[in-house]
Amino acid sequence: MNTDYIFLNPAPMPYLTDCDYKKFEPNEYHISRIVDFFVLIFILRGSLHFIEDDVSVSVQEGEWYIQRKNLLQDADRPSPGAEYYYFHFKADYTQDLLHRIKLPICGTFSAPLLLPSLKKLCSLFHQAPQNPFDIQSEFLRLSNTLYEQESAYTFLTSSVMHFLTEHASESVTAQTLTEQFHYSAAYINRRLKAEIGVTAHTYLTITRLQKASRLLVLTERPIQEIAQDCGYSDPSLFYKAFTQYNGQNPSQYRKEHRFRN
Repeated sequence: MNTDYIFLNPAPMPYLTDCDYKKFEPNEYHISRIVDFFVLIFILRGSLHFIEDDVSVSVQEGEWYIQRKNLLQDADRPSPGAEYYYFHFKADYTQDLLHRIKLPICGTFSAPLLLPSLKKLCSLFHQAPQNPFDIQSEFLRLSNTLYEQESAYTFLTSSVMHFLTEHASESVTAQTLTEQFHYSAAYINRRLKAEIGVTAHTYLTITRLQKASRLLVLTERPIQEIAQDCGYSDPSLFYKAFTQYNGQNPSQYRKEHRFRN
């Protein structure tokens, strides 16, 4: 099974809206639908066959899969005897490279290890009265298990992201990264591009400008001081980069967003 990813907004966090156990009849097909929620599926026995966004998908025993919202799901063949747990959850996609949940859409699991958690979550959801805190906490624990199991970022990429965030106020060059991580800058950029979609320079720029945006709104500090604190020794370069990123210059951004937070 090829692994792809979805990028979700962590605020608000994904939250469970429905769940249950399902077993297909001998000639039963996956339903044809378009829904506004994600569906997390754990196959216990058999195989579940469906078409998603014109792509044929088969999820086998011991595999999990996230059906994405707002895509047409259909089927061209039945899934006889497929048994699985499903979990509907609400979440929003995000384009934010710094604050997001990178979650694989598929993977494998050990039924003996995970089945108690699946049963517990369904039991909590269907009991009366419900305890929403217990339900969502258990769902987030389940989601975190998948997140950690699949290692959403490699060690190198995670390390570079952490380093760039910690040193955003300093001068960071390609040579800095080479000396720090003992890989060529070209290799580091290839890994980041493959995993987060941007180079180290772009990630550093976004980190700096998002920090500047927060400081403009939350403090009274002079713009030039904020620019220096965010790694820009030249105020004109800061103004240009900030305006290009936010569509407003720093003064306009501060004035418009000051009382929204």
